[in-house]
Amino acid sequence: MSETLYSEIAQFLPATPREADDRETLLRLVRKHGLHILDRDCAAGHITCSGFILSPDLRMTLMAYHLVYQSVGWTGGHADGDPDLLGVAIREAKEETSVTKIWPLSRRILSIDALPVPPHEKHGKPVAAHVHYNITYGLIAPVNQPVAEKPDENRSVRWLPTEEIAACCTEAHMLPVYDKLIRRMRRLAAEKAALPQAMLRPLLAWYPEHHRALPWRETADPYRVWVSEIMLQQTRVEAVKGYYARFLEALPDVQALADCPEERLLKLWEGLGYYNRVRNMQKAARQIIAQHGGRFPQSYAEIRALPGIGDYTAGAVCSLCYGMPVPAVDGNVLRVMARLQEDFRNVLDGAVKADITARLAAVYPQADCAMLTQALMEIGATVCVPNGAPDCESCPLGALCMARQAHSERMLPVREKKTTRRTEQRTVFVLECEGKIAIRKRPARGLLASLYELPNVAGRLSPEEAIAQCSTWGVRPQALEKTVERRHIFTHITWEMQGVFLRCGAMPEGFVWADAAALAETYSLPTAFRCVLAGEPI
Repeated sequence: MSETLYSEIAQFLPATPREADDRETLLRLVRKHGLHILDRDCAAGHITCSGFILSPDLRMTLMAYHLVYQSVGWTGGHADGDPDLLGVAIREAKEETSVTKIWPLSRRILSIDALPVPPHEKHGKPVAAHVHYNITYGLIAPVNQPVAEKPDENRSVRWLPTEEIAACCTEAHMLPVYDKLIRRMRRLAAEKAALPQAMLRPLLAWYPEHHRALPWRETADPYRVWVSEIMLQQTRVEAVKGYYARFLEALPDVQALADCPEERLLKLWEGLGYYNRVRNMQKAARQIIAQHGGRFPQSYAEIRALPGIGDYTAGAVCSLCYGMPVPAVDGNVLRVMARLQEDFRNVLDGAVKADITARLAAVYPQADCAMLTQALMEIGATVCVPNGAPDCESCPLGALCMARQAHSERMLPVREKKTTRRTEQRTVFVLECEGKIAIRKRPARGLLASLYELPNVAGRLSPEEAIAQCSTWGVRPQALEKTVERRHIFTHITWEMQGVFLRCGAMPEGFVWADAAALAETYSLPTAFRCVLAGEPI
């Protein structure tokens, strides 16, 4: 672990002789004392971590009036054995100011300074003079959040215009440190802002030779592109290929989609999940027939107004089919941009996504719009991948990527969900009588609306309770054949399912009784139920 600490400190590139001396002194101490340099009782001095906090526009700084120093200053504190130096800086900033929304401008160390600490008292006990080897990170926090003092350490916390620091800080030796931190943070932010423009040439040069051949890339027909983009939401590319071909063979144009009976439509979509996607597609198709004479609209506003089409899909159709300089920002693009610019903001925040979209829109070329949209999608899907290490060695943006330079690529993007997924227990019945299985239609509203389901009830029933439940349905249960355990995960809920297989002696009218052929060809049974019926894992 001391090697990791040494490596992190060694990566800091000093800009002045003083910084070079301080870094080398600290590296010698790490070699000599190892992780003990993180502890307060290290006689040679010890590591502290500070966060210099600026507002997103870099014009305001958040500072506290420290009781020890009797001056306004930055936030920070002792590492106290914790080698996660950036984590310490963020934790101390939150504790000293009570801000909750805060993120690093970069994982890179912004400054290393050997700072002498005079004798003082803390919690009524004398503290001898010593040296803080202070490691500073640049942090960003929005100004529109509550702040509060930490009574045992500071007297006040407030935002200051950066030009007013000198008037409020009585520690003259700290003013040059604060000045260099502000300059470095602003320079770093300017470098980030220039990256969207800088990435265009290498990305467009890379795409023609490295992209995958996918069926929806062989056309600029807006209907076909639209179908593919809706299918690709929440679904893997390889899984979509077969569905895409079958769907277009059955419904080759907007009119065919608008006219398709619901049962047939849901059957074509079966297994893709999120059935509201295809229901909205049909609503959109009918709107295109009614309002646009059956011709797919050609403006962003008109496309965005169609049911089920958001900013991403509208941008994709506009750029891929009509050559408009409109970005299509999905999870792949957000990941690429977050890593390229080492952006630690939460990409699930709508305001952050809108900001990234606007920054891309500002540099979108008038030509090659379709290629740029495809290239951003492709590099996110095949190189700058999710859920694993990106292939930085083969990335055309590797030389530009700030996350790669700071070794923070595995930390990005930040995805902080506001909601938690709840879990429900359900007992699902496979009722068989004369070679047919009981199914029924779900309510017209809510989860899996209007789709067919296996009969089920909330909770986990014992065998005796399951048989009693089936008796109330009039199916005359005869034998309990087996039970299976299955799980299915929806967006906001997880079903923990016990599948109960019962042979029955009656087929009452409360159910639709379907044989294997009907289940395969006619009735759309969601994956959540098919996995119970077939005994297949999710």
